[in-house]
Amino acid sequence: MPTTFHKAAATFATVTLATSGSAVLAQTHDVMVLDQAFFPAVIYVDAGDTITFTNSSESSRTITAADKSWESEALSQGSSFSYVVDRSSSLVFTSSAGQGDGPYEGTISFDEPPLSE
Repeated sequence: MPTTFHKAAATFATVTLATSGSAVLAQTHDVMVLDQAFFPAVIYVDAGDTITFTNSSESSRTITAADKSWESEALSQGSSFSYVVDRSSSLVFTSSAGQGDGPYEGTISFDEPPLSE
């Protein structure tokens, strides 16, 4: 009987870690929306991570996936929009033009980030 209990407990622990492990590892990546660029312009993520876009520009901005699969509402200065990334997410996103500026792009990457020196 104790052996059966230990096997059941080990199985429960394994299933619990397997199903909740991704939530523990998920990260939030902050992106500033500037007047003519995103900072950072490339965001290195894993599936399940959240990207939070905060408008730091002088005018209202809308952030849109290149394939139109997601889009923020118009973000006034200081407003934020969050998006949870999955493997099918568009890897390019753009910002709406503001006051005569052309649209600009940012990139989502599932690659390992480059090492900093």
